[in-house]
Amino acid sequence: MKKELDPRINVKLITKRMILLDAAIITLLFGILIYIMEVVPFVSEHSFYLSIAITGYIVLTAWIISKVFSHTRYIKHVLPLQQLAAAARQVTSGDYSVRLAPYRKDHMIDEIETLRMDFNQMVDELASTEIMKNDFISNVSHELKTPIAVISNYSTILQSDTLTEEERNDYIGRINAASLQLSDLISNILQISRLDNQKIAAKPLEYDLSEQLRQCILGFELVMDEKGIDLQLDFDDSILITCDEGLLKIVLNNLLSNALKFTEHGGYVGIKARQYAENTVVIIQDNGCGISEKAQHHIFDKFYQEDISRTTKGNGLGLAMVKRIVELLQGSVKVESAIGKGSTFTVTLQNCYK
Repeated sequence: MKKELDPRINVKLITKRMILLDAAIITLLFGILIYIMEVVPFVSEHSFYLSIAITGYIVLTAWIISKVFSHTRYIKHVLPLQQLAAAARQVTSGDYSVRLAPYRKDHMIDEIETLRMDFNQMVDELASTEIMKNDFISNVSHELKTPIAVISNYSTILQSDTLTEEERNDYIGRINAASLQLSDLISNILQISRLDNQKIAAKPLEYDLSEQLRQCILGFELVMDEKGIDLQLDFDDSILITCDEGLLKIVLNNLLSNALKFTEHGGYVGIKARQYAENTVVIIQDNGCGISEKAQHHIFDKFYQEDISRTTKGNGLGLAMVKRIVELLQGSVKVESAIGKGSTFTVTLQNCYK
């Protein structure tokens, strides 16, 4: 079986130069031994002492060779691994600031160097996840406090006998809206937890994707009317697919909701669907605020919320749920975006569901 090398490696850990150097040392030491045996008269009365001398030389030679090899191995292998182990213990204790500097002075990359590079990348990801986790807890705490505070405040006001019927109905409506917001947040948290723990199984059935898209659009009709959204549709009257209708509905609703949320009044939202020989593609596009290049690398992480989105309602769970559901449906989702130019989300579903 052919070994696949890391493409980053441009020098071997054990080089021909090292092997030649070791061979040269061994040759030199044993050459001296042969020279001694040839130039020293081998007479019977000196044979005992000569044997002791030769034995001592062999022991000394073996000790020198072992010291040279062990020192080389320590410098090349053991020391960088000890540094890596020490850094790993720091990370285990919760210190994500530790990074390993390049070990080689010639700026070449060998197996040990790639291991240290991968360690640094791992710590970067762990640190990023920890930051996003803390942000997520902060965001969820805020999201929970807001509707609870609304419910508590208006429930107290409703106890007043001086309220008019119109005011009472208005406050009841606000309590109901806050209750729905709280319910949606908790449902999303539970749903993504079940997805992460693989407690949801897809149940694929054949149905009409075009009709599903139309139903999803109707669910956001009021929002589109209020914001004056220019909705452009581009899909056939009927597209039959084999998929889990309920799970795909969550995906479509989340993507459409995001497109409308981050599109200004009078903006544009487009929905396109195409069925090909091997897959079916759904594209949801908008000309809203867009997503930065940095954020696109984390947009599907469940703990992530871009700064620009903090001015709008959200908790950073929708797109994470989209990603996990699409993967469960054996498909893929990607985003193309730029700040100020809008975003395009593309969902690709396999026609042959396994």
